[in-house]
Amino acid sequence: MRRVLIANRGAIAARAIATFRSLGWSPVAVAAMSDPQQLHTAGADGCEYLEGTGLTETYDNVGRIVEAAVRCGAHAVYPGYGALAEDPELPERLADAGIAFIGPSARVLADARDKEHAVTAAGRLGLPVLPHATGCEEITALVEQIGLPVILKPVNGCGGLGVRILRTESEAKRALALVAEDSGADWYAERYVDNGQVVGVTVAVDAAGTVTALGERESLLVDGSLKLLEATPVRRVGSALLDRMRADAARLVTGMGLTNVATVEFIVGAHGHYFLEVNGRLPLAYRMCEAQTGLDLVALQVELAQGRLSDPGAITVDRSVHCLEARLFLDGPGRLERLDLASEPGVGYNCALDASRPVELDNIVTQVLASGADPDALARSVLRAVERSEVAGIAHCAEEISGWLRESGLACDSRVLGV
Repeated sequence: MRRVLIANRGAIAARAIATFRSLGWSPVAVAAMSDPQQLHTAGADGCEYLEGTGLTETYDNVGRIVEAAVRCGAHAVYPGYGALAEDPELPERLADAGIAFIGPSARVLADARDKEHAVTAAGRLGLPVLPHATGCEEITALVEQIGLPVILKPVNGCGGLGVRILRTESEAKRALALVAEDSGADWYAERYVDNGQVVGVTVAVDAAGTVTALGERESLLVDGSLKLLEATPVRRVGSALLDRMRADAARLVTGMGLTNVATVEFIVGAHGHYFLEVNGRLPLAYRMCEAQTGLDLVALQVELAQGRLSDPGAITVDRSVHCLEARLFLDGPGRLERLDLASEPGVGYNCALDASRPVELDNIVTQVLASGADPDALARSVLRAVERSEVAGIAHCAEEISGWLRESGLACDSRVLGV
């Protein structure tokens, strides 16, 4: 039996373990010895324990993950989503150890993670890009040329960490001083699109370069870099513009040589759409893709890692299926005093927290997903699920989500961009 190391934790690890078992693989979990939350290991055939504290010393530490894979005799490593899934050092070191990586190549992951390289590739391939710059002098010149606001990002950042929006002269002055201290090489800046609509286009790409659509979604509520509410199908962007984004996404992933499952993100404003970033990993919203395609995306990633899709023409996206997903992100560590997720018809949760244990390394309580034919009914279902669920002892964003749903009239904004 083939053995796979599931290099993640929480709900995605539990899901991946179940999928690999259904495929006939022997799944092995990882768990930080310092992590009080280890519920995800329950369904695995074994567990490799990681020394250290914090994510960078444990779950996101490439060296420790590779050592764990070697120790347990893994034939492959599956990372799910998160920082480790986008780290090009992982597939590189696994290849040296003779272990397969279920995801893109190290070279492509490096190209996708580097903001400057990715936007340069997008522009070269004909995708619309925003005015941008990397480096201290270049970013300063960009601000002087296009004015504020601009958005400043770590060149190799992921998950929105370190991102800041500069709206005032004082904010820009402080941020550029920070850029200067770092010699500017680690920072990327681009024009910020006010009131823009973020749209993610997810595709599957096999070794032959065949691109298969897996669906699109729009961000309804964003707090900093966190997407608290996402919906599909996209209703606030015109159909012609959506078609262009789908074509741009396909052109980008094939032009970059990306394989497996990937998501290309765009920002849509009053004057059209622009490339934002490309993520060569399972999207956090993978269950929304599954609801519209009927696929198990983890199983699909395994098939893609083995070469070509058996029948890409058989994969279709049913956009008559509406989905709304809310994410209860955490605001720092704490001890759960109560975790009672309300039973709501048509609503599913993605949660692997042990209510009897402290929460230290996790950044999300649960994902709340509703799907069906009526988007307004979905909004009401998600609202009831969020408001009736009891999560006590740790700070989270349930009030922000329920407030937005109530203020929006339990329906998506009818404004359509880029018609």
